[in-house]
Amino acid sequence: MGVDKITVVIRENHVQSFDMRTKNLYNSCLISFFSLILLISCQATKPSLPGKVINETPTSVMFSPDGNLIAAGVYGAARVWDLSSDSYKDYPAKVRNETPVYVSFSPDGTQIAAGIWGAVRVWKLNSTDFTDYPNKIRNDTARRIYFSPDGKWIAAGIFGAVRVWNLNSGAFKDYPLKIRNETPDIIAISPDGKVMATGTYGGVMKWDVVPF
Repeated sequence: MGVDKITVVIRENHVQSFDMRTKNLYNSCLISFFSLILLISCQATKPSLPGKVINETPTSVMFSPDGNLIAAGVYGAARVWDLSSDSYKDYPAKVRNETPVYVSFSPDGTQIAAGIWGAVRVWKLNSTDFTDYPNKIRNDTARRIYFSPDGKWIAAGIFGAVRVWNLNSGAFKDYPLKIRNETPDIIAISPDGKVMATGTYGGVMKWDVVPF
């Protein structure tokens, strides 16, 4: 049997009664109100472009050069959304449970690149074709990938150097840093593609890019 009313002696010669049915109704209304506010808030802030997993946050969102596509790292892939239709296509990473940290577009917008386990992967858009360019260390993952202005080579920080790969041949060249065990993250490429630079211990290093 439920309790409808409680009588409590608060202090001497003073008695106060609480109607439990009224209190329970008030609490139910309060919970319903805040639940409705939360639901409306979630609907209003719902992402317009879906991720792959409901509780993940896509990484490093990037626009294509023409502004028609958006790319980001999601669970196990690089995802590219078409802004005209909100449709998307996933380009799988090497390891099923890895999330590419940074996805970059080629200057002509026909390719994307990202660091994966042990390599840099370059995908051809609207295709299943991809090419892996090996890192210096097998279990290393390059964070940021940079295309040259002409789109013929890519650069990324690896253990102790900046590595440049020729996209056609796969040949590469390492540009060593001052300290052997540091890995550069941010790399700058001059507009003409002839010079690269990155921060290193104690300053900035720059190199003339040797043509392949």
